[in-house]
Amino acid sequence: MFKIFYDIDKHIYYLIDLGVGYGTFYKIDDAAIIKDNTIVNIGENYLVFSFKNTDTNSNDEINEEDLYLKIYSNEGEYEPKLIQNKDRILQIGRSDRCDIYIKDKMLSRVHCRLFYIDNNWYIKDGNENGNESTNGTWVYANEKTEIKEGMLFKSNSCNFLCKFQ
Repeated sequence: MFKIFYDIDKHIYYLIDLGVGYGTFYKIDDAAIIKDNTIVNIGENYLVFSFKNTDTNSNDEINEEDLYLKIYSNEGEYEPKLIQNKDRILQIGRSDRCDIYIKDKMLSRVHCRLFYIDNNWYIKDGNENGNESTNGTWVYANEKTEIKEGMLFKSNSCNFLCKFQ
């Protein structure tokens, strides 16, 4: 379940998931900033990003340069990965040549990429040649997200295309 609302002062429509049901996800066209507990849907997988290893009970300080990734798939949970390589672009996909390989026929060979710029981690759909993935990279709308012309979002098994008239 989701909500669409209008901010009359900013003249902007927003989308937000209400936390009921299977979740509301929007398709990214540009690079999206990864925040703590960002959830991304690719193929039949959910990627959960955090800046602290959630599998330990340690009280280590959060280092926002260290990104942890937990993958949930039909194959089961993957071991959490610590991503520290800030100096190059990391590829995620079904090709065993990817830095993060996920066995899923719904993924493109290189489905999306992770990179670090200006003290932020980003995720971007597609490969290094600018080709989009076949099924898209979708971010969970747990915060208000500006609705833009042509934006795609999905909730449960329904897809929505936003058009302004």
